[in-house]
Amino acid sequence: MNNLLPWYIAGPLIGLIVPLLLILRGKQFGMSSSYKYLMSKIFKKTEYFNSNPQKDRWQFHFGLGLVLAGLLAYFNGSISIEQESLNLTDYGVLAKSIYSDQNILYFFFGGILVGFGSRYANGCTAGHCIMGVSQFSLSSIVATVCFFIGGLIASFFIIPLFF
Repeated sequence: MNNLLPWYIAGPLIGLIVPLLLILRGKQFGMSSSYKYLMSKIFKKTEYFNSNPQKDRWQFHFGLGLVLAGLLAYFNGSISIEQESLNLTDYGVLAKSIYSDQNILYFFFGGILVGFGSRYANGCTAGHCIMGVSQFSLSSIVATVCFFIGGLIASFFIIPLFF
């Protein structure tokens, strides 16, 4: 895993995708639209998942590519949680137990629930923070502030209760 891009290169590249998609293609960058597209194929008569196939298909292919790349990296051995690479604090032991293969069904069904919730909220946390804030969307700015407040509360008050 030494061949990863450093944060100071990968971060700006992700940030540049947003204006490039808007300016060059007139499209918004977001993953929850790929979920909407997929669910519109499964639940054809449910209005909540109505989708414009010509408009949303590219996001589905993008999301599918991310999933396939992750699976390929996992089965190729590029992604693994090695005991010696973890800091053996309580968090390292927790990460080792959470990311075990026996939890794969939890991740699968959790992913479905998160996808549904992100569509219900008109976007996921990253979509609101990256795309919504860059467009000065008031709802995305409020959502982003709430995400950070929730993260701070969890980090400083809730997690210390358990560790």
